[in-house]
Amino acid sequence: MKERPKERSGTAVHGGRVYEAARRWGIDPDKVIDFSANINPLGPPRGVLVAIENALNAVSLRVYPDTHAFVRSITDKYRLMADEIVIGSGAASLIFAVMHAVLPKRALLLEPAFGEYPRACRAVNVEVTTSLLTEEGGFTPDFPGLVRALKRGRFDLVILNTPHNPTGALYRRDALLSLIDVAEAHDTVVMLDEAFIDYASQESFVSLAPTKPHLIVVRSLTKFYAMPGLRIGYAVCNAMLAATIRSQIDPWSVSTVALEAGRAALGADDFGVESLRVNARAREEFADALRGVGLHVFPSAANFLLAKLPHGSGEALQKWLELERILIRTCESFDGLGDTFVRLAVRSSSENMRLVSLIEQWLKGNAEASHLASEAKANAHD
Repeated sequence: MKERPKERSGTAVHGGRVYEAARRWGIDPDKVIDFSANINPLGPPRGVLVAIENALNAVSLRVYPDTHAFVRSITDKYRLMADEIVIGSGAASLIFAVMHAVLPKRALLLEPAFGEYPRACRAVNVEVTTSLLTEEGGFTPDFPGLVRALKRGRFDLVILNTPHNPTGALYRRDALLSLIDVAEAHDTVVMLDEAFIDYASQESFVSLAPTKPHLIVVRSLTKFYAMPGLRIGYAVCNAMLAATIRSQIDPWSVSTVALEAGRAALGADDFGVESLRVNARAREEFADALRGVGLHVFPSAANFLLAKLPHGSGEALQKWLELERILIRTCESFDGLGDTFVRLAVRSSSENMRLVSLIEQWLKGNAEASHLASEAKANAHD
């Protein structure tokens, strides 16, 4: 394991800037094809739209939000107790609330990583040590090395996510459980972000979290159920820790509309089954097609793919695709990933294949331009 203290600055980079792109291009937002944000293309479920419509009435808008029904939907789904659940306006807000509740002095962060983790650490002046996930290692954590670090008693907090963002790698359950147990024995909190676990729900630790005094599982409804505009998520942990986290969240931080939409989403079982079926097929088809035009594509358990270009930069490809009103996520802002990496959301089959065709065109044009430049340079030397 490579560990190194690191100072952080700046704002986290995110995908999904559809409105910003639409303004820049002078088009309607629905004309933007967004491969930069990992949103389920099948959603939101019909029941969510109905719930939103029903929530928009004079009574619900005139009273303060009540989380009871939404919390009950979580307890019923995962067999939890209400006091083990913390509701927040999306996973990002919960991550910040966890940091203010735990107030760690030293944290261990695996990179590349979601940009809000280091931002949340900066917010409470945490000394961050990073463990780099490498391409050579398949972006898999060095679990024995992490265990050794925890046994040395060096950290108050470990931040993990599975499936991993931005690589899509799903961590082995037994390895994660061993790490959680070691952290428990050494008074180290583990924050496990499961924003994309709905694509591999059998691997979730959400039902186990209340039995582990130092484990906090963060869940998001915005990705899988395709409603990032509503901002709703929840965290699960033991009741005492949940109360501490809850104290760091503003009252009524989630609207009635979001709560009703979230409740409907959790009950959309048929939608979930269909999403898994469609995503698995589309993801493999997309990955195979990208490999076919020369990209190296890493295994993913989520609804996005990390890919490495054979030549050229992600930024150059991004700018070229913007001419087609397509957004992708470049990866230079992720530590451990260079400018040849891109992260691509899995969309509909037709949109995926269109993107592959455009990338193939760009690669051919880029290769030809590089060849001509080399020839010109050689001729100049002659």
